[in-house]
Amino acid sequence: MRILLIEDDNLVRAVLVDCLLDACFDVIDFSDPHVALGAFDRSEPPDVVITDVDLGSKLDGFAVATAIHHSSPTVPVILISGRPTGQREQNLDPHDRFLQKPFSNDHLLRTIEQLTERGYSPRPE
Repeated sequence: MRILLIEDDNLVRAVLVDCLLDACFDVIDFSDPHVALGAFDRSEPPDVVITDVDLGSKLDGFAVATAIHHSSPTVPVILISGRPTGQREQNLDPHDRFLQKPFSNDHLLRTIEQLTERGYSPRPE
């Protein structure tokens, strides 16, 4: 399963990439949402997109989700943010989920499983 990850914080992105690789996902990661959307448009759609809400750009995670759904309406998007939940004014697409940082690796992997209706196979420790 392929996952497109967009996260501008290098440390958070590295932790998420490690989590996803450990769960045997193929991960394509970007820090810049514009570059990520360009890559999305030039390749086969991923199974899931994970994006931070605050990307240090004029393009935020909600705009990324809108762009993803415009070209691939059934690709689920997981939006992640450290924002307090009360500050989320955006409505989510029925395919999407919001995860409040911090969240556990298991919570992220269960969310992916729920959205794709597929299980994941963590590597044995």
